[in-house]
Amino acid sequence: MMTAQDKNAVLQQGLALRLSDVPLLGIYALAFGLLHWAAQPWGGAGFFSLWYPAAGLRFAVLWQRGARLAPWLMASELCVHWITGALPLSGPNVLPEAIGGMRPAFAYGLAVAGVRWLTNRGTGALTMPPMPLGLAALAAPVLAALFIIPLALLRPDLPGTGIHVSLVISLTGFAVGDMLGVLVVAPPLLWFSGSGSVPRNAPLPRPAALIADGAILMACLLLTVALWRAGLGLQPIPSVLAGAWIGLRHGRIAAWFAILAEVALFLPYTAGPVGDATRLELHLGIAAVVIVTWLAGSFADAQEAARTALDKRNRLLFQAERLKTLRAMSVAVIHEISQPLSTLAIEASHLKDRTAALPPDIAESAALIDRKARTLSELVRRLRRFGGRNADAPSALPVTMLLQTAGQMLAPELREHACLLQLVPAPPDLIVTAQEIELTQALVNLARNAIAASADHRVQISATAAGDEVRIEVSNRIANTPPQEGAGMGVGLIIARTIAEAHGGTLTRNDEADLVRFALTLPLAGVET
Repeated sequence: MMTAQDKNAVLQQGLALRLSDVPLLGIYALAFGLLHWAAQPWGGAGFFSLWYPAAGLRFAVLWQRGARLAPWLMASELCVHWITGALPLSGPNVLPEAIGGMRPAFAYGLAVAGVRWLTNRGTGALTMPPMPLGLAALAAPVLAALFIIPLALLRPDLPGTGIHVSLVISLTGFAVGDMLGVLVVAPPLLWFSGSGSVPRNAPLPRPAALIADGAILMACLLLTVALWRAGLGLQPIPSVLAGAWIGLRHGRIAAWFAILAEVALFLPYTAGPVGDATRLELHLGIAAVVIVTWLAGSFADAQEAARTALDKRNRLLFQAERLKTLRAMSVAVIHEISQPLSTLAIEASHLKDRTAALPPDIAESAALIDRKARTLSELVRRLRRFGGRNADAPSALPVTMLLQTAGQMLAPELREHACLLQLVPAPPDLIVTAQEIELTQALVNLARNAIAASADHRVQISATAAGDEVRIEVSNRIANTPPQEGAGMGVGLIIARTIAEAHGGTLTRNDEADLVRFALTLPLAGVET
């Protein structure tokens, strides 16, 4: 168990600035300053901007590099605000203003870390990619807006009358501006960097479907504009229905283009000389459309991933059923030929003995027939034992042998990924009662996942005694980036957990900083489960 000092050391190592982060922070500071400046036309009383693309840049960096970069983004944004004069360098409010300038990056980092923590420990449709990305994109702006409330208490210069109204306006404006910036800017940045988990080689929608969806979206947008110009206010329902239709049919990429069309239509207008109330009303409607469209696309992609996993599982079950049938056929064939081969081997041995005194060429031929008959008979007996009922019966299995067998089976994957597998020597007295083939497959599945996700191309497998159980651990280090597409659908992990539970054991996951460790626990031989 880690001590408090060990945990502090791991935390400090995770927050430490890496050499590869320095150029990124420089580019980030420059881009953040430009995007912050570009957001000014959509400002108003009580809010800086109702369209804040810099929030999308911040979210993309934190989602790709991890929440560990949040303190450094806080410092970068604070420096940009000081250099541009957005925040004062002196005066009675310098500390509250500085804290307010660092608040968004801190809230975003907290939201990203929280969503990843819940995803790693939860189950269900909301934890299946890309739903975590969609939830984090909504949670980060909301959390950053809520942090305004405690910070407002640090501002004694605010008047007592009307403070509640100004807070509501600030909260609403901040959340709307950041949410639009995140959902419009962050997706393409993550997709271009390879961190947005966009399906590769996904079939393009048919031209007829694109034309139909484009016509529906345009008709809904025109209807929204018509109702608004008729004095009925902003009615987002038509655009919400169109966005949900497109997102559910085609996924996040089509949903993002629908969002882009929405903001491209309204943002030029709201940047002009319109009242603050009108601008806020329009952007609230846009935000509603954007949220529904993005979540619909994310849900559609998550459902597609679930269907893919289900199809893969069905194919595996089908192949298993075919193998079961082939095994039954082979057992029947082996049973039919085993008796004749045994008789042939006996007769060949008798022939060898009777021809020993005959000329050398006859004796050598008889001896050759005897050797071939005995070899073939032994092979059939082995196949019969392997295909018989005893093959499925659990037997005493040394853990050392299990690790060695798994290492031999993983050799092709290790060469393909240029990965090093470290098998920690296990005590020879660790013996479990298990079905060797199944348990080996479970360990191989865990190791394959670790090989594919290893950041330093190293995977370690160790086995230790833990009371009346043996604990087999598969560990690897990962980068603080979201899982890449094509990394698997989790079927191997499900199979490994099923095998572990069938043997009276458990499969758990324990993460430490950038270290992922799967622990397979099994009862030692002779222990009642």
